[in-house]
Amino acid sequence: MAWMDERHQKADSVLCVVSSRYLDAPYSALERHGAQWAAVSKRPNFLLPVFVESCEAPTLLAPLKRCDLHGLNEDEARARLETFMTPASKPTGPVHFPGLPKPSAVVPTAPVAFPGGPRAASNIPINVPLHFLGRDDDLAAIDAVLKTENGNGRAVVTALHGLRGVGKTTLAAAYAERHRSDYRATWWIRAETESTMRADLVGLGVRLGWVAVDAPEEPAVAAILERLREDGDGILLVYDNAINADEIRKYLPRGETARIIVTSNAPNWDGVAAPVEIEIWPKEVGADYLMARTGRKSEREAALALSEALGGLPLAHEQAAAYCERLGTTLSDYRKRFEAAPSKLLDAEKDAPAEYHDRLTVAKTFALAIDEAAKLHPAAEPLIVYAALLAPEPIPLFLFSEAREKFGKPIAANLAGDGLDEAVAALRAFALLDRETIPDEREPAITTDCIRLHRLVRQVAAVRREEDIGGNAKWALIAALADVYPGGVLKNPDAWPRARRLDALAMALVASDVPLPEGAELAAAYLLNQLAGFRQGPLAAYALVRPLLERALALYENAMGSDDPIVASILNNLGYLLQEQGDLEGARTIHERALAISESALGVDHPDVAACLNNLGTLLRDCGDRAQALPYFERALTINEKALGPLHPDTALCLNNLGLVLREQGEFSRALPFYERALEIRERVLGPYHPDTAASLNNLGGLLRAQGNLPGALPYLERALAINERTLGPDHPDTALGLNNLGYLLGALGRQVEARYYYERALAVLEKAFGHSHASTQRVAGNTAKVLDALGHRNEAEALRENYGITDSDSS
Repeated sequence: MAWMDERHQKADSVLCVVSSRYLDAPYSALERHGAQWAAVSKRPNFLLPVFVESCEAPTLLAPLKRCDLHGLNEDEARARLETFMTPASKPTGPVHFPGLPKPSAVVPTAPVAFPGGPRAASNIPINVPLHFLGRDDDLAAIDAVLKTENGNGRAVVTALHGLRGVGKTTLAAAYAERHRSDYRATWWIRAETESTMRADLVGLGVRLGWVAVDAPEEPAVAAILERLREDGDGILLVYDNAINADEIRKYLPRGETARIIVTSNAPNWDGVAAPVEIEIWPKEVGADYLMARTGRKSEREAALALSEALGGLPLAHEQAAAYCERLGTTLSDYRKRFEAAPSKLLDAEKDAPAEYHDRLTVAKTFALAIDEAAKLHPAAEPLIVYAALLAPEPIPLFLFSEAREKFGKPIAANLAGDGLDEAVAALRAFALLDRETIPDEREPAITTDCIRLHRLVRQVAAVRREEDIGGNAKWALIAALADVYPGGVLKNPDAWPRARRLDALAMALVASDVPLPEGAELAAAYLLNQLAGFRQGPLAAYALVRPLLERALALYENAMGSDDPIVASILNNLGYLLQEQGDLEGARTIHERALAISESALGVDHPDVAACLNNLGTLLRDCGDRAQALPYFERALTINEKALGPLHPDTALCLNNLGLVLREQGEFSRALPFYERALEIRERVLGPYHPDTAASLNNLGGLLRAQGNLPGALPYLERALAINERTLGPDHPDTALGLNNLGYLLGALGRQVEARYYYERALAVLEKAFGHSHASTQRVAGNTAKVLDALGHRNEAEALRENYGITDSDSS
């Protein structure tokens, strides 16, 4: 308090950085009230409120000059803050009276006269809605641009762009009306065509007395544009619904005095204007609008759900509200009807806003836009129709470039070369999709070029030309996804970034029980097998894997018969899954069937037979029958060394498994060369950050620990854990295995506190992945209990053992 009092007394002013957190802070009210009292009583401008967040200000701040910086970019914020902090100075000459034309070297052809006195001339044709919500930040952004002084001889222009129906025109009208007193003229120019732009510019010239009413259009337009160049101060021009920058460029004033707002669906305005993207409403704002517009203020939850279903599009919200008002239905009823028949309600002409372009519904708005895009490029319409039939996720463009042949010859030809980019550009020009570069979640340096559709655009596009491509569309998409989906995703980290981008799209097409198009069964089965591998490997989402594998197996058996080698491959994956989940008997039956199929179809020396032998050997080892497992691994190694070579990853797998069995039999010296050779192959062929490399490091570390070389084991286990955390993530079961191994070693080194940390992390991961009673979970729970005993926390240890139903021997 004394410190605050001293600073206040000595300060020239108090800069109050206002946010919600500041207003709620314990001492802020006391500090602020003292400064406010000084500001209104004896020290003008002592308190300088700068709002860095949109929040409700206390009423006592209302009389004070304030500065709003939220919603601006850095340069705009700097300029506004500098203006705010600059003390006012006396004018150096006569002050221009607002609303009257400034003195100019150009003499008007007729005096400027406004009906009723010096009121701003205006032809704004849009009535701002009674419930105009959620656009304060956008209005501030527009204002910040229009109040800049560029000094480069060009007019200050801001371009409002965004999805159709997002409210760009209404926003421009709202800004013009709110700031009408700031200008001597606010003039609306219909920018869809040259003829409407020319007519509206002539109307401005006539209104300001710059040209005669009967002046010929061509010289009148030229004269008005020249006059705006010299005497555009105090004039705001709104070019509404511009096609693109090139279409209106020659009708923009060249001087720097006029201020200009452009509304457009096209996103590319950087060469002409400062673009401001108008976003869809957050569901909270959409809910506020629906409740206010319909008067149903008690239906908050229903309004939130409906706003989300409408994708935050203001035009769709207005149609929904008009429908509810007209029929007297609740918001909840409308949502149910919308989910049942979205296309019908999106095209309900009775509920289209009167002031939206020619009373266009949402459906007709997007349909007309698709028609216009199709005129620019022949692949634009089929591209958006296929994209609309996919899941509402970012769609990688390589799906359409690499697999374009799957969509038929005409489309494939139109997408070749730069055709795909041109088709996307045509759709972007009408705000039908966004193009974005998405970094991989694990490897941000790996990026993918994607497109994304708004959910209502998807609704409208998905029903177009159904008679032409509807029946074949799903077949083509499944075939295309199978063509680009990487194989071997179970243990191939290089394939995971691409799989992440395709995963949700493929799942939505093939993972349900909906009948598949005729001829798509094999492609769907391939996708199902890879989707299962992705969940079983990097995602460790084991509960989701089995239905995918079982459906893939059924499709392959139905199409290819029960003795096909691919059937054996899927059986191997299914057996491996059951083994991971602890169903060893079920896994054994499946692995034995896979081995029999492979030996019969491929011969006893085929690498696929070696894979089956490896799986069976691993199963026998898990069952505790190490002596029986050993010959399976030895036979698999002989096959792979002959068929694949001594440096193949599958050869390394056999070496690793042989080392495991020998180590568990206590033959440490025999196990070591197998482990070392496996590690050498994996580092050389798979790289230093592959999960299989981590597995070899874990095994070598465990062997050194068993031999009593605890310090020597530590770097192997630490490196293995680092690889798995980086590649698989902190919540993967293989990462938990590394945590357990490191905890066990640290405990043996007497570092019990660190051991407890690693055990508890491992236990949390395994509990989530496998559940309470899985053998791996139980083993780590036993290790955790032992380290708690060693730390003297016996009550915690006993509680843990009781919780997991384990004894002192359940650990390793």
